[in-house]
Amino acid sequence: MEHLSEELIIEILKKITRTSDLNSLSLVSKQLYTIDAEQRAAIRLGCGLATEDFLALCSRFPNLLKVEIDYSGSTPGNGNHIDNQGLFVLSSCCTLLNDITLTFCSKINDAAIVCLSYCKKLISLKLNSLPEVTSSGLLMLFFGCKALSSLFINDCKGIAGSTEWLEYLGTDGSLEELVVNNCQGISQYDFLKFGRGWMKLKKFEFENKESLWKHFGPSHDSSYNANCVYKYDLCCQNLEDLRLARLITEPEGPEIGLRFLLRKCKALEKLCKLCLEYVNGVIDKDMIVLSQSCKNLKSISF
Repeated sequence: MEHLSEELIIEILKKITRTSDLNSLSLVSKQLYTIDAEQRAAIRLGCGLATEDFLALCSRFPNLLKVEIDYSGSTPGNGNHIDNQGLFVLSSCCTLLNDITLTFCSKINDAAIVCLSYCKKLISLKLNSLPEVTSSGLLMLFFGCKALSSLFINDCKGIAGSTEWLEYLGTDGSLEELVVNNCQGISQYDFLKFGRGWMKLKKFEFENKESLWKHFGPSHDSSYNANCVYKYDLCCQNLEDLRLARLITEPEGPEIGLRFLLRKCKALEKLCKLCLEYVNGVIDKDMIVLSQSCKNLKSISF
């Protein structure tokens, strides 16, 4: 191996996709260890890694582009979990990161999330079941992450009350994908504050936290004003993928919530995929206009 050029070794390493094989190969020689560390672009971590070990890992792979930390099936007391300090280490050592996924990271709160703003190249962020992260933490993060184009939030119960983070993202207008599922503190009416952010959005998905059958009547937009119809006058002509789940609005009432997207389907010429699950209030008129306007639909499910 010592007689092979570095360029050839890099090409060989690119052909190896299994992490276990890369780890084994890197132990063959110091040269392979060094080259692998420089070329490794993605890692996935679970429980059992202490913060001090995480520091060594991040130092070894400074050119990481994608990191996934997943504690599914684990509990805070079951093995070591990355905490705020660990995420600070990650954002300090791996400044080239463009894709981060955090799942069931119960020891991470706003202080750690704000640290990710050091990752100026961050494009995709997925937050799954992070109970300590709040709306304030998201807002501070987005101030620093100007390149963000894909945001996934699922089951983050601390994100409630303030919608400034959503308004800021709408003003910035950089998102192409926005997925918000099962977050009790986020209402369908909050997305009306996303403003011009709808213009660039290609994928939008929202699923209400509570079961549809818990409601005896439709929810209401507390800020609704019959004289302010402009709040539904939003452009969404680039939307290609739309999913709405567990929503209730009045079929013929003045408050239509996220159903305004169906009412504006003449602007959805690029819509290719549509999924509606338990969306109470959708009427025949909505579907007729949809079928007449969205000529590019390739997938539709109810």
